[in-house]
This record gives sequence, C-alpha cells and structure tokens, in this order.
Amino acid sequence: MTETTPFKKLMTVSALLAAVVTTAPAFAADGDSYTIATSADFPPLSYRDPDDTSKVIGFEMDMIEAMSEHGGWDYELKTSAFNGLLPSLKSGRVDMVVSDIYNTAERRKSVDFINYIENGFAVMVRADDADTLTSYDAMCGKNIGILTGSAPEMDAVTAASEKHCESQGKPAIQPKSYPSVAQEIPQLANGRLSGILETLTTLAYAQSQNEGKFEIAFRDPNTTKVGIALRKDSDFAADIKEDMAWYMSSGTADEHARKWDIPVEALIKTDD
Repeated sequence: MTETTPFKKLMTVSALLAAVVTTAPAFAADGDSYTIATSADFPPLSYRDPDDTSKVIGFEMDMIEAMSEHGGWDYELKTSAFNGLLPSLKSGRVDMVVSDIYNTAERRKSVDFINYIENGFAVMVRADDADTLTSYDAMCGKNIGILTGSAPEMDAVTAASEKHCESQGKPAIQPKSYPSVAQEIPQLANGRLSGILETLTTLAYAQSQNEGKFEIAFRDPNTTKVGIALRKDSDFAADIKEDMAWYMSSGTADEHARKWDIPVEALIKTDD
C-alpha cells in the first residue's frame, strides 16, 4: 500500500479543510431549497474526495443527490466539526444534518430523525495487537479513541468499562476524544491509542485503506439506527420522508450501498 491511498490523503488534509458553518439563517425557502450540514469525516458514508478536496463524496452524498432529484428540491452542503452539527441544526442555521448521526433517545428529545442505516460500533486495533485485544475485557486500563461530541461513543465506552472492567476490580477503559477519525488513525498507529471505537462502516473503510496495519478486533453488541436529523419544527419533514421511502424502494439505495461496500442488509427499507 503506497502513501497515496485515499484514507491517508484524507488524514493529511482533514485539519486544514474543515469549513465553518455560516451563521446566517438557512431555513428552507418555499420548501424547495435546504441547507445540509455534514462533518465529511465518515468514509464511506461521507468524506472529502482525496482527488478533489472541495468535494464531499460517499453513500450519504449519493443518497441526498438522488432524493433531491426525485423530490425536485435543491440543497447547499455545509461542513463543520462534528460537535457543531446538531447545535447548528437546533439554532436554525441549517435545515438538516447528514453525517452518520446516531438516532438516540437523548437526541430525539430535541431533533427528529429519518432513518436509513442500522449501524453499530466496533473497535479497531493495530494488526500486531489483534490476537490479544479481542474484547472489551482486554481493553481494561487502555486508551481508546472516540469522536469529540459523540455522546453515543462515550456512552458505549463508559458502559463497556463499567461492565467488563470496573465491576471486576480492573482499571477502567480510558476514552480519549479527537475532532475527527482521521486524527485518531495516527494516534493508533504510533501506540498512543490501543484502539479506536467507531461505526463498523467507517472502520471497515479505514482498514481497507491501510492494508496490513489495522484490524477490526471486535464489535460492540449493540446497534443503532442512523438518520437524517431535522428540527422538530420542520414543516418539510413529511416530504423528505416520502423521498426516503422512494429511495429505499426504488433499488437506488441498494445500488449505492454496493458501490460503497455497505451491506445492503444494513439499509432500513421501512421505518415505522
């Protein structure tokens, strides 16, 4: 594997390319134009194109493009750090967030979701450690990387530490937060992190782009729905939900999933 693999390119430019979400109100005009926010940090769902870093590519971007064409609406894409996405949505600066956002009970208190993938966490380690770091039990007392602002990731590490380590009289798992997945990768490579906890889709891509260096050691037993986040006062939610239903039933979602090496079985075809 050469030094020009897409994920390595992504790592080298990620800190320089984060754009700030505009502060001007971005409510949809006449229901046909929306501002969508993403962190562009979750390959293969959404990430910056290594060959043209002004573009964001991935399954989520193909999904939004197909839905907008079907529904006849336009959109503007804005990028910001992950921990700024939902605050921008709640304040009305953007209309939607599409960025591997986990649909959790806590988040549902303030935003609504239109789900499209059932995803789950996994832990990736250095290939040399894959035979020994095979479960949360083996992570006791070790550092594990999580994404800044991701309460579900923090909750997963905390729960695992309490169940597998602290309740057994072992040292706790130590979560270390970073603004992006791309910033976690070198910390794992140099040994400052023993593992990274992230969605399975993202880690599978990272592993494939760093052949022989990392391995997905184990999966967290819990799964969570991922969805488009909308404000609770969004009067266009029904239209977006109809566009999602078309996307999932038309075969387009299956095509995009195969394109980005996402299991078709992970797609949420019906969401009651």
